[in-house]
Parts: sequence; C-alpha cells; structure tokens
Amino acid sequence: MRASRTSSRVRSTLHLISAATLGLTSFALSPMPAFGLEQPAAVTPGEEQASSGGAAATALSQSSPSSPIGAEPVEPQVTDLPLQTLPAASRTTVDATVERVRWADGELVAHAVRTSVPEFAMVGVTWDQAEGLAEVTAQVRSLDDDGWSDWAALHAPDDEGPSGTEEPGARAGTQPGWVGSATGFEIAVYADKGVAPRNLEVSIIDPGTSPYDAQALAAPNASEQRSGTLRSNSRAGTFPKLPRVISREEWGADESVGDQCWDPRLGTTFKMVFVHHTAGSNDYAESESAAVVRGILAYHVVSRGWCDIGYNFLVDRYGNVYEGRSGGIRQPVRGAHSGDYNVNTTGISAMGNFDIAAPSEAMKSALVKLISWRLGTAYHGGFGRTSVEGDKFARISGHRDAMSTACPGRYIYDWLPTLRDRVRDRLGTNVTPIEARWRLLGGGKSPLGVVRIGEQGLNGGHFTAFSKGRMYASPAGVFSLYRGPILSRYKRAGEVEGVLGYPKSGMFAAGHDTGNGAMFAGGRIYWSVATRSRLLVRSPVLQRYLTEKGPRGSLGFPKTGIVDTSTGHQATFEHGTISYDKATRRTTITVP
Repeated sequence: MRASRTSSRVRSTLHLISAATLGLTSFALSPMPAFGLEQPAAVTPGEEQASSGGAAATALSQSSPSSPIGAEPVEPQVTDLPLQTLPAASRTTVDATVERVRWADGELVAHAVRTSVPEFAMVGVTWDQAEGLAEVTAQVRSLDDDGWSDWAALHAPDDEGPSGTEEPGARAGTQPGWVGSATGFEIAVYADKGVAPRNLEVSIIDPGTSPYDAQALAAPNASEQRSGTLRSNSRAGTFPKLPRVISREEWGADESVGDQCWDPRLGTTFKMVFVHHTAGSNDYAESESAAVVRGILAYHVVSRGWCDIGYNFLVDRYGNVYEGRSGGIRQPVRGAHSGDYNVNTTGISAMGNFDIAAPSEAMKSALVKLISWRLGTAYHGGFGRTSVEGDKFARISGHRDAMSTACPGRYIYDWLPTLRDRVRDRLGTNVTPIEARWRLLGGGKSPLGVVRIGEQGLNGGHFTAFSKGRMYASPAGVFSLYRGPILSRYKRAGEVEGVLGYPKSGMFAAGHDTGNGAMFAGGRIYWSVATRSRLLVRSPVLQRYLTEKGPRGSLGFPKTGIVDTSTGHQATFEHGTISYDKATRRTTITVP
C-alpha cells in the first residue's frame, strides 16, 4: 500500500507552454583458547524461544555513537504538482542541435514552467506504475535569485525500489535531483515511442534545516572516515571496525512519515552489498548532506509511496556515512533498492551522479570501511559469489548487475574491482575466535545456523548472533548458547551488558539430566520443565547451592531467582530454601 502522506503537501496544476521554447542539454580480541565442541542442549517443545530483547540485543541492532542531545526530527515540506501531458500534435523529439538526453529515446510528452512555487531544494517526477511502460527520462532546471540553472537530467533506473509485491501501491519515478535552493523550475519529460505515463506529478521538496546538521559532522570519529585514501592493511588480525555512522536521529529523519514496512521487514541473514548512486547533484556542501538525505527520505515516502527510505546506508562525497532505512544498522533490514533482490542484501548509495564524475577519495575510503565492516563481521570477506533469489552475484555488486540500469554510474562501476580488492586487503586473513569455532562446527550448516547479526565487540569480549543461537568470546573462552529458554533468560537479563556478563560455559545437562544450565561470569541460569528458567547471580546463596551439588543435590532446581529479604536475600528451590543473613554472614538451608 502507498505510504501515508503525513508531511506538509500541496497540490496544484502546472501551466503548460509550447515545446518550441525548449532548449535542452544533458548535465550531463586477542586469540582465545580452543575448547571442545559443544552440542545444543535439548529444548522442550513449547518452551519460550529466543526473543529480540535484552541490552546486548539492542547493542547488536543500534547505530554507532549516540545522537546529539536535543536532536529533533525535521518535517519536510513536500509539494506534489500534477503534470499534464502534451497533446500528441504538440509533441516534438529532442532538437537535433542539442545533446540528446542519455537513455531517452523518444518524444517529449510533458513540459511545464513554474516561476513562483514554495522554496524547495530537491525535485523529482513520479507516475503510476504500469506493466510494459516505456522508458521515461526528465530534464529540469531551477530558478533562484541568480536566474536559471543549467539543465539537469533526472533518470528513472529500472526496478530501483521495492518489488511490486512489497509496495503494490507505490509510484514509479525518476531519481530526485538536488538543486540547493530554488523558487521556480522548468521541466520536460520524455518517453520512449511517445507513450506518456499516467498521472505524472512533479515533486518539489524542502527538507528543512537543523542546527544539528553541522554538529553531527563534528561528532567523534567523523574525521577519521573523511581521511582520504585508505592505507593497505598489513595486519592479518585486524577486526573490521564499525565506521562512524550518522544516525537517523542525528540527520533529522521525520519518523512520522511513512508507515510500517511490509513483512519480511528483516531478512534471515546478510549475503551481499549492492552499490548504488543517487544520480543527483554532485554539487552539494558538506553542511547540506543531511538535508539531501532528508530530501531523499521525503521523496521515497511521500512522493513515491514507499514505507521508508530505500537505501540501508548513504555515503556523501566528503566520506560521511548516513544510516538509511530504520530497523538497526546491524540487522538484515530489507531495503528498497534492487527490486526482487532486496531481501538479505544491503543497499549502499553514493550520493551524487557517478556517470558524469568520479567519486572522491573520501567517498571511496568510506565505502571501503563500511563494506569491510558489513562483510567482515558476517564472515564473508570480499571474496566469492552468493545466490540471491536464485541468481548469482559477487559479494560486492553494482545495481546494474541485477537490473537494466546505469546505476551506480560508470565511474563507480568501473571501480568495483578495485573496491573488492581494497576490502579484501583491509580484512586480510583475519579470522576471529568466533568465526573459527563456527566454521569448525560446520559454518552455515552448523547447529547455530547462518550469521544473522554480525560480530561485534563489547565489554571486553565479542559476540555474534546466528539464526539458531549466539556465540560469545571473552578471556574465559568461546561458548555457544542455542535458541531456547536459557538464551531467552540471558537476553532478558541484559546479556553481556547485564549482571551476568559473558558466558563461562555453553549449555550443559543439569540435575539428573532433567534440565539444563549455563555458567556466566556473574552467576548461573538453570532450566527445567517444572521450574522454567531461573537466574542465580553470584552471591553467598549461589555459592552454598553449588556446595550442595546444585540441581543434582537434595534441593533440586531453583524455583525463584535470588530475592532481597529484610535480613539479606534468599532463593527458593524445589525442595527447600537458602537464606543469607547479612549481619551474621551465614547461609541457612530450610527444608519443608
């Protein structure tokens, strides 16, 4: 369905003029010790499964550094103007004395001039989706206090966006073009064989301004990713670091526009990257980059009816990386960038038109760092090919490898082999203890399944989320927790950021093989059918319980966690209670 249009939106009819007035040109961790292989503990049918909660689960999905205090969303002003098509008798082909619009092989089908409209900074053309519609290209020039700009082409890449089943009510359209600041425009639309699309509209967008645009750029680590040419990595053990990513909150995403994206909102794993370009202006200031991203969000959602911005990440020519579609930068969020190939892929768009200009060294460096992190933490490296929806792609591919389009532009597309080499060089032969253990267990065919959320470091260790469990590495060792009640309870306790810290074992049989348990730096979790999962933090009560042989002893499994009392704390078990008195520092066992 088409996204709700909750941002400010105006409609009016464009004034038509004769085609004869046109004069168009194209604008153009240190190593961990090895341990024995673990097997997944049995999970009783009907037990709770792994949830997405927990502090570390949040850490897995959240952006990098925190947003500026007081950052607020910026509401875009979107004006969608119906554009009437020209009668057949009034149409002409592009004048032979003018450079032809690239990819436009047809007739002028619509033309309009407006010299007084609400101030805008971005413009695009949309129309109704239709099967077999001819190729459409537009040209636009803008009017400001200094007069008319040069003509600029707005191209409509094939199938960039959601598939038809994802957003059946979405509109087709060109890429949006950045004009900076304007109060008027002239636009011409061309269609192959003169077959005009239905319900043409011109979208003009004011993305607004925010005092936090410059502050986001000045945040820690921002300069590191704008540092120009990336040096080769000569260290084989370098873990791929998450580069500074400017979050949606920081760049001012208006979360009130759009609607809930259709299922599956998340994929099952991450397989590869599609590199795109926005095909807009290359002439934007660094302080305008956040506004460009806001404009693209507004165009995708309000004008084209998508649920959210199509790309997972955007990279500007200064090397700044922006979070795109919501859902968490570490999650396999389904974007809307490559039609039928949106699931289990990541779309990264270079901001600009790279069919007419080469990307800057800062942009290329940022792409290398971002893609190295995305592929390296998922244990893909920059090598090989993968299958998506039955078709084979290189792990780093261009949009044109999947669709009939010029995207990501010839300069970036020709650079992709070098990009792959630089990603491989940056990652080197690095294999983390988690990756090594996972591959030893069988990789994607192991009991843990495929990587769902890539490896990250936190609180002195590392961890990775797989489709059927998680694996943790710390100085205590490398351990797996499989999907089930113990992992769910661990997540609810905050995972590695909670009171338990990192695991000190995998799951093991407990009691008289009637339940399971797992050891952690800060305590233990036990589970049985009768008692469910219970957390016992490190304390005199837990110490006494273990002295009494734990679940194999006379007390059985815990029925509660450790709770405070007026004199200390206690825990209740199947066959008794252990109490701790803070005044006497003694523990007492009470049996019914």
